Amino acid sequence: MDYSKLCESIFNLNNDVRYVAVIDDAGLPIAGGMRGGIDSIMDENNEELYLTHTALRKSMRERFDSTMGRSRFAYVEREKISILTFYMNKYILLVTMEPNINSHTSIDIAEDILEMINRKRQ
Repeated sequence: MDYSKLCESIFNLNNDVRYVAVIDDAGLPIAGGMRGGIDSIMDENNEELYLTHTALRKSMRERFDSTMGRSRFAYVEREKISILTFYMNKYILLVTMEPNINSHTSIDIAEDILEMINRKRQ
């Protein structure tokens, strides 16, 4: 799968998408990044810590896969940002969006991303 093209396609879904990255199980980015012209709301150290925590949450969620099934995605709304996290086989796809985006639009974006991920697996 071409992860750079996947990230680019996700940015094209909605102008309120701020950040798209594929990260590994240690939380290190392997593709993607911040949309051009937008500054991160976190400093570099906190961003690295957040990515590491995201990878840790993936391993914690996988513990329950046998009883509850695999996680398709997680959605979190914060005051300053909304976050979609997709657990792919080997990697994690992290998407952040502007806080003004409503939850219905966020879920529509999540469904579009799931279609992209599933299409690329075939």
